[in-house]
Amino acid sequence: MSEPSTAVVLGGGGLAGIGWMTGVLAALEEQRVLQLDAADYVIGTSAGGAVAAAVLQAASAGVEFDRMTRKSRRNDELVPAVALADVLPDVLAIHGSGASLQVKAERLVRLSRQRSEVSPSIRRAAVAGRLRADAWPSTRLHITAVRGDGSRTVFTSTSGVGLVDALTASCAVPGMWPVMSIKGEDYIDGGTFSLTHADLAGPAERVIVLRPIPDLPQYVTGECMAVLERAMLIEPSERARAGFGRDPFDPDVRGIAAILGYEDGLTASASLAARIAAAG
Repeated sequence: MSEPSTAVVLGGGGLAGIGWMTGVLAALEEQRVLQLDAADYVIGTSAGGAVAAAVLQAASAGVEFDRMTRKSRRNDELVPAVALADVLPDVLAIHGSGASLQVKAERLVRLSRQRSEVSPSIRRAAVAGRLRADAWPSTRLHITAVRGDGSRTVFTSTSGVGLVDALTASCAVPGMWPVMSIKGEDYIDGGTFSLTHADLAGPAERVIVLRPIPDLPQYVTGECMAVLERAMLIEPSERARAGFGRDPFDPDVRGIAAILGYEDGLTASASLAARIAAAG
């Protein structure tokens, strides 16, 4: 009898999310509950895409965790030119409007061009700095982004787009980071309208979701909810959320979040192992 297929979904959540998910994956790997490169599908959105790519390239979440928690690397990230608190009201106003996804996306693209003061080339270089190479580590990796017209794009190794460009698009947080242009198309953060895109995991028999931040309710589709309801969901503990602080894009929080994620991963490992065994 063949082993059931497994999808791992890694959601968005800024630098805090990158740290936390890396820590969770490191603990699950250490406990021999989950090895990311053994999954049949890996779906990464924004921070989740960054984690998935780095861990798959390293072939070990533990290696990435160790790098991230070293004092010399804890805050080795580009600092946004605009503070989250300054741009968040504008972003939430767009989300709260009754406009279509296309109109919202167009407004978010304009907001990024008006507010983000970081050069696109500098931002791309920062994303590239998280990786070992501009090469897709697996055909099973899926990275989400949102086009300027509001539609979803899923980049894979067969999309004809380099890994760095795909991740820069997926992590182009509206208002904070510059719009990413690929082959004449504008892209913004993959988590703009869904922080997990869990519906992409629908074909898998077992689904494991790491979700640093819940989705805005108005964007949770029936297909996404159906997958989330049957998924093995891991979210930050209250201790972890408190440790993230007020700004998930603060470079200093990444290493702290990794340690908190490792603790959450250890806590979740036994129950997750039992659920995986029951589902198998």
